[in-house]
Amino acid sequence: MRATTLTKMMKFSMAALVLAVALAVGGVAFAQTDGNGRGHVPAPSAPAPAPLGGNGSDPAALDSCAAGPTLPKLPTFSEAGDDVKALSRATESYIRNCGCATQDCIAGALDKYAEALAQVTPRLPPQLQNEADVVAQAARRVRAARSKAEAQRALHDAIAIIHKDIELVKAEDPDHPRLTRGGDFVAETLNVASLALEKGGGL
Repeated sequence: MRATTLTKMMKFSMAALVLAVALAVGGVAFAQTDGNGRGHVPAPSAPAPAPLGGNGSDPAALDSCAAGPTLPKLPTFSEAGDDVKALSRATESYIRNCGCATQDCIAGALDKYAEALAQVTPRLPPQLQNEADVVAQAARRVRAARSKAEAQRALHDAIAIIHKDIELVKAEDPDHPRLTRGGDFVAETLNVASLALEKGGGL
């Protein structure tokens, strides 16, 4: 008799334990619904945006822009055309990415560009060895210009000079197009400066 009673009590306790577990699980499941039995898992909150400096830019990038174009150190025995390309790409990147669109900024960037080019031009074909001087003169004219149109005219004049020099190289040695690469890159950089000035303007 006692064994039967004990067995019944154990069965009742197990049933109560199962019921308690079921209720707990049901409560969690209900918490994941919208109240009408439909499944609803709250969307995770979006991560907070990273802090920005200045006008929404990385402070380090702003400091870099303020310092002017950072031109690469050139290998000692590389091809002159490749060196001009590296200097040109760095100058163009500065103009585009740092909002360099005023006459003073363009002139300053071209000053540094001309200074670096002067280390390379002696290795270019003779007709292109004045590229650094052409760029430096364009920088002076841009800085002194009284209007955006006058500054752009200075850049266009410099581009025309470079193109003329390129044609002289081609006329003398048409079978070696790589000889004109240095001139092509300089003309491209001057054109990037002109477009930036056109879109931005101002002193």
